[in-house]
Amino acid sequence: MLGTAGAGKSSLSSSFGRWIQEHTGQSVAYVNLDPGCDYVPFEPDFDIRNHFTIERIMREENLGPNGAMVRASELLKEKAAQLSREIDEIEADVRMIDTPGQMEVFLFHGGQEIAGLMSGTTLSLFLIDAEVATRATGLIFAQLLGLSINLGLGVPTIGVLNKIDLVRDKLADVEQMLTNAEFARRRVIEESRGVMIDLALGISEALPKLLPAARTAKVSAKTGEGMAELYDIIHEVFCACGDLT
Repeated sequence: MLGTAGAGKSSLSSSFGRWIQEHTGQSVAYVNLDPGCDYVPFEPDFDIRNHFTIERIMREENLGPNGAMVRASELLKEKAAQLSREIDEIEADVRMIDTPGQMEVFLFHGGQEIAGLMSGTTLSLFLIDAEVATRATGLIFAQLLGLSINLGLGVPTIGVLNKIDLVRDKLADVEQMLTNAEFARRRVIEESRGVMIDLALGISEALPKLLPAARTAKVSAKTGEGMAELYDIIHEVFCACGDLT
């Protein structure tokens, strides 16, 4: 699970994990890789906080919050082989991995190494806050981040629109922007000013050529909506006959 702070990574890890257990009978293990969190809504089978925490790094190395986060990212990368081995030893059909709130920490410092070292089939779910996606520019830049994850981790990446329960009255427009390039173009022009129009339009025109063809899952970690669709899309990633569009 990857995404910007507040996208709902921990909540979806918990609710999607429960859905998988209840509806497929598979066993699910939960992995917490966020050394700065105070609480996660699941019982971790592996917890990075047993190795180091932001608070402990601040105290032991006399660092502020930002410096401690940088140091934590260094430790994550240094210990990637050990951490991957420990995660691999967890016996479960599915391992749900909750990553740091600061997405760039995991993406550029340790994430690629951990993803590459783990056995089994690995993919990333990139969470987009549905409220952010109600704006054309917000959706475009979120999709650009999703592309960065795909390139940075080197594993299949699925876009997941989370918190759809908060944007029911705008969800149809979001779906239009995801599937209708001309509609998205008009929304960009309506919302943007000055050089932002050219920048947003340029990115929106380039993204379809760069992003793998795939539909975006729409879910709510709070209400449980969309879990079956998300599970189906994940299955299709690894099925030669699957049509992700």
